[in-house]
Amino acid sequence: MARLSLLVLCLVAAVASAHPMEKVIELLKGLKTTAETEGKQEEVTYTKFEYWAMNSVKSLQKSIAEEKAAIENLESEISSHKKNIAVLMEEIEKLDEQLMELDNEAGAAKQDRDAGKALYQEEKASLEDTIKAIDEATKILKSTRSDTDTGFLQARTKVQALLALIGYRASSEQRGALQAFVAQPKERPDFKAEGDEEKHVKGYAFKSDSVIELLKELSLKFQDELIASNEAETNAINAY
Repeated sequence: MARLSLLVLCLVAAVASAHPMEKVIELLKGLKTTAETEGKQEEVTYTKFEYWAMNSVKSLQKSIAEEKAAIENLESEISSHKKNIAVLMEEIEKLDEQLMELDNEAGAAKQDRDAGKALYQEEKASLEDTIKAIDEATKILKSTRSDTDTGFLQARTKVQALLALIGYRASSEQRGALQAFVAQPKERPDFKAEGDEEKHVKGYAFKSDSVIELLKELSLKFQDELIASNEAETNAINAY
């Protein structure tokens, strides 16, 4: 537009200095050429702008479509994660319940183990005391086989104490044999005829030997029970 204005001014000046019509014609020709050139340039510029605008719109539309697709994918992932979270929360609740049950079971198992340990220790102490008492009674009986006075009283006392320890562990026949030994008269009998004392000593020795064999049998029995009790406690500890 600035060029056009300049040409108009030149046209006015030419009209003043030359033949009016010739100069006007020349000026008009120049204006036409200039207008055509500028029009073509503007058309090229517009075409470029239009092309840029169309490409920009397409690029923007493509970006918007991609962003929408990305948003949809994210929404789908979020929904999937929410479902997974819900499933995991349910599993956590179940695991909490299982842990609580296991804790309760562990507490009950500990109580059972403590009770079993206490019973084992009591049983072990009882068996050990009984075996020890049997061994002591056996030694006394062996050392006093011919002593029907003091030796008998010592042996009788030991066997009597042993009966209290044995209790239900021995059979009724075994307890009866021990009780019969304890029930013998405490006082020394009067020996009226020759050989009566020897018979008495032999009778006592026979009874002592019978009791000694019985005590050996009981000692082996209780030792086996002690071994079995120790093995059972070891197994219980390993199982716990």
